[in-house]
Amino acid sequence: MNKILSNSIAAFALIVLSSACFAGDKAANLTIKVSGFLNNHGQVIANVFRSDGDVMKIETVYLREKGKIRNRHAQLVIKNLEYGKYAVSIFHDENGNGDLDHNFIRMPAEPLGFSNGFKMGLFSGLPSFEKLQFTFEPGAATIEIKVK
Repeated sequence: MNKILSNSIAAFALIVLSSACFAGDKAANLTIKVSGFLNNHGQVIANVFRSDGDVMKIETVYLREKGKIRNRHAQLVIKNLEYGKYAVSIFHDENGNGDLDHNFIRMPAEPLGFSNGFKMGLFSGLPSFEKLQFTFEPGAATIEIKVK
C-alpha cells in the first residue's frame, strides 16, 4: 500500500511541476499568414523588429524569415519567439535576390505589407515601430498581413 501511495504522490508532483513549467513559458511560435500576392514567383521575406529597432533600417532587424509562396499565399513561422512587442514588415521578393528592390526614385519596387494593418499612403507617413507594433502574448499566436 505504501508503494502505491508513494507512486501516486510522485506522479502528482510530476504533474504539478510540469504544469508550473508550462505556465511560466515566455516564448512560443508566431505564425504570420500573408496574402495579396499577384503571383507565386520568388519568395516572401519577413523582417521582425523589436522596440529598439528602426523599421526603416535593415541593420536593426531582429529576425528574418523567408518562405515560399503557394496559391498566392504564404505562411511563415517564427519559432520560439519571446513574448513582447514587435513590428513586422513583409515584402514579396519577386526576383529572389533577398533584397527589397527600389525604382529610380527610391520607392519600393516590390509589394510590401506591414503588421498592425498599417498601409503606406499619402497621409499615413512612413512606417515606424509605433505604427506597426503589436503585442505577442499567450493566445496571440497568429497575425495576418496583406501585401500590396
